[in-house]
Amino acid sequence: MTRPVVTVGDLLDGIELVCLQGDRSTPVTGIACDTRRLGSGAVFVALTGGSLDGHAFLSEARQRGAAAVVTTRPVDVDVAVRIQVADAREALARMSSRFWGHPSRAMNLVGITGTNGKTTLTYLLEHILRAAGREAGVIGTVDARYAGKREQSPHTTPQAPELQALLARMHGAGVDTVCMEVSSHALELQRCRACHFRLGVFTNLSRDHLDFHGDLSRYAAAKRLLFSRELVESEAADKAAVLNGDDAAADGMIDGWNGAVLRYGTSRSFEIHPRGEADSSLRGVRAEVAFPGGSLRVASPLPGRHNLENLLAAVAVSRALAIDPEAIESGLQACRRVPGRLERVEAPAAGEAPAVFVDYAHTDHALRNVLAALRPLTLGHLIAVFGCGGDRDRGKRPLMGAAVARGADLAIVTSDNPRSEDPLSIVDSILPGLDGEGWQRVEPDRLAAAGRAAYSVLMDRREAIRCAIAMAGADDVVLVAGKGHEDYQIVGSERRHFDDREEVRRALEAEWSERGQR
Repeated sequence: MTRPVVTVGDLLDGIELVCLQGDRSTPVTGIACDTRRLGSGAVFVALTGGSLDGHAFLSEARQRGAAAVVTTRPVDVDVAVRIQVADAREALARMSSRFWGHPSRAMNLVGITGTNGKTTLTYLLEHILRAAGREAGVIGTVDARYAGKREQSPHTTPQAPELQALLARMHGAGVDTVCMEVSSHALELQRCRACHFRLGVFTNLSRDHLDFHGDLSRYAAAKRLLFSRELVESEAADKAAVLNGDDAAADGMIDGWNGAVLRYGTSRSFEIHPRGEADSSLRGVRAEVAFPGGSLRVASPLPGRHNLENLLAAVAVSRALAIDPEAIESGLQACRRVPGRLERVEAPAAGEAPAVFVDYAHTDHALRNVLAALRPLTLGHLIAVFGCGGDRDRGKRPLMGAAVARGADLAIVTSDNPRSEDPLSIVDSILPGLDGEGWQRVEPDRLAAAGRAAYSVLMDRREAIRCAIAMAGADDVVLVAGKGHEDYQIVGSERRHFDDREEVRRALEAEWSERGQR
């Protein structure tokens, strides 16, 4: 798309400047915080954080033709304009929004934060918006989607320059409503600052990303910024906070927000709630959902009671956007799968095959939820295959083991994305959670005979999946957890192709081919 013609001065309005050296009328061709994305005539913003300091790349920015640099301390670099600011991350976000003409002002922007449920909710809303005849855009963990296009991103919520450029492309393609997953990292690092949200949505809060935030209170504080800062600063009309009233952290999320609030949950005291008992099975969820002034029928093919929570959230957001009940019903029924979110992988042929699900659950809370969803649907054994990622919060590893021990019958502990850590060391830190719940460790070939409360260790994830499927019967359910939609495994610095869904499908085909020859 054509980039707008702007000057340095155009970008600086409202930004707290410490010092400006150079001509404000200097034209700007782009904005970046990564020199690899920097073109001639662009502005380079030096960010500091983690293991990198953007100030170390100023010479490279000059060599790549930067017209201006933005720093948080005095620097000596030969570029046309030098700008010193108090907060480089805020400046980057605001300058990026201005460079692309504030695209979020022209659309309904729905920001969704929470530990679990964000991706599923965006898929549900995308289908509802389509059913309502609206042009939808989605920005999230799996990808960004709009106008028949799909774009990949290394982050759930992109860096500010890429995010604003993406919003501009969506607006240019006719998108009127964008549903965006807003991560705690993005909020703390101000990636979505200067985004004009119509709705802020909170799904739930549980332990995650403590390697970055330090503790649960700081993690919650980062989530809260969607409401206390982003929604407060938004210039959108009819702003509102949409909250999961069943979550204990919900009321704390809107500390600092004094606008409209819409709650959903199981209690009749919430504006959006189920009327009567919901029916949940492997075939999906059916329920009548009440909203102010009426009710609608939900018939969703997404299985598990935890998806009732996601469906209620979708109804709440849709009603806040004034979408008709008929479109909500149609859209929820049309959303047949969410990649890697309790996604069932079908056997190649009908018969004695178990039900096998792949899920992104990579926290103890998410594992508890998904196992609790599958437990009442399981006639036989509930078998979990799981591990834990390396270079992340180590404290959650035994908690994940305990969650599986409390929710499953049998388990195979395996490698996930070990990254720079020793995979065996990661697994060893999971096992105390299983041992502490009284489970016994057995060899893989004896796991089926153990019946219940037993686990094996198989470090090869492919073999772990095959082993679980080979031992499962028709009444059993197998959950392969941790990676979900991911189609890779990170070992050291190498990113290898590995898709749990592909491996499950191959294992089912191989097992049923072998059983057919017996």
